[in-house]
Amino acid sequence: MKKEKTVGTAGAETTFLGDGLGYTRSKKGEVVMFTIDGLSDDEQERLDSYRKLYRPYTGENICVTIGAYHVPIWGDYHNLYPQEVDALIRENKLLPGILRKQEDFLYGHGPYLYQEQIVDGKKIRVPVEDEQIQNWLDSWEKYGVDSYEDYLRQLITDYYRVRTCVTQYLFAKGRRLAKSGSILALSYVGADEARLAMEENPIHKRIKQTDCAYVAVGDWMLRTNGVNFEIYNRLDPANPFKYPNAIAFNSSKSFGKWVYAYNEWFAGLREWVKASNLTPKYLNSYLKNALNAHVHVKIPQAWIATHTDILKSLCNQNLATKIDKWNYEYRGVKLVDPEKKQPYAFSQNMVDDLIANELEKITNLLSGEGKNQGKLYATTKVGQEGWEFVEFPSKFKDYFESVISYDKRADQVTLAGIGINSSITNVENDGVISKSGADVYYNYVVYLNALSYPEKFVCREINRAIRLNFPHAVEQNIMLGFRIEVPVKQQDTTPSDRITEKQPVG
Repeated sequence: MKKEKTVGTAGAETTFLGDGLGYTRSKKGEVVMFTIDGLSDDEQERLDSYRKLYRPYTGENICVTIGAYHVPIWGDYHNLYPQEVDALIRENKLLPGILRKQEDFLYGHGPYLYQEQIVDGKKIRVPVEDEQIQNWLDSWEKYGVDSYEDYLRQLITDYYRVRTCVTQYLFAKGRRLAKSGSILALSYVGADEARLAMEENPIHKRIKQTDCAYVAVGDWMLRTNGVNFEIYNRLDPANPFKYPNAIAFNSSKSFGKWVYAYNEWFAGLREWVKASNLTPKYLNSYLKNALNAHVHVKIPQAWIATHTDILKSLCNQNLATKIDKWNYEYRGVKLVDPEKKQPYAFSQNMVDDLIANELEKITNLLSGEGKNQGKLYATTKVGQEGWEFVEFPSKFKDYFESVISYDKRADQVTLAGIGINSSITNVENDGVISKSGADVYYNYVVYLNALSYPEKFVCREINRAIRLNFPHAVEQNIMLGFRIEVPVKQQDTTPSDRITEKQPVG
């Protein structure tokens, strides 16, 4: 593909990616894509395809300005990726529960200190008790931050949503003179509030995490042009005590992305989850607004003619007589103006009111507790006096079955996309709780074996702080992790150790 580059005098750079397609990047880093009309259909289709491929990779090079700092946006040109993920999850019937189970599986029986040892050629974990480290962990709350258990739990939540964990270090005043014990505590920073930032915006190259030496913290839902945002130095692992208020911004690398992490399931499942979220709305809307008449009422024309003559006669009689002899109403149709105390002349509206009143009586008889049950569809019928009631054909069943069938498929795709078997989420294809113990056990064991990376990722900063605060932890290889235990199969336990159903008393 032909590529031509032109740099303007104002510092903007324009790049042509092909005939009729290109982008311009300003000195501040803002990117504007452009196309040129007048191309053939084949060329336009090719360029549209290229533009769709190109678009997802340009977002991180767009920055918002917070004071003197440039913040690469996190998301599809809106800088609200964590909020977008949360909004999608929040409305779905399955995702909140699935993600909570993943969080529970990783947290296990809670955090504990351990040593890694080699026994018979296998690496195993041996729990240890270290009074110094445990006292330090238990002291966090006196510095005005969450307990270390809550801190870890919140990081797990962020990890399973946006693959990002953000931690602020609370240092003692003399941190640079006496490094041992200088970290007072760690504080959780929400991934929804934190963004990477930099002073210089690299115009001539792609922005990467290594370019971002700062972390901006604030409410990105408020468009306040930088007001109420706080800028922190990013923790330097090579010199962790360099800054008094450092924040560690850790994100799991997403292929093709160099600044922020992106959840691997989100893009692929987004439309399925949206459709699943709409299912109850479709069904409720149909119940509320659809033409769900079960009865077709056929009104004879002769009946209308008869009652039209009666209404005319009563109106003429009222107009010809005195007030004390008026007919005020006929079958729900008012014949006298209640304010002016004058009789009405006959009008066709009276016939319409008469029919409406009769239909309302029938509807009230047919209706149950539902708000819209008992709707009717009425027509006139020539040659008969009596009203006729005929069942009205409807497609309730077909519509509901098709929507529910799609919803079940969306649930299956969601479970597969998250990467967690239905047997350990307790949900089968039709919403039935899984009863196969062997299926649950083996799938659970396979799943637990994949938790090594999430555990190390979530515990990265707390283990860094332990190593920095307590030199003996490095010498003795003491680390913090989660007590994740594989349950013993029922047949491998003695009868006395098995979980049995309690017998009723008496």
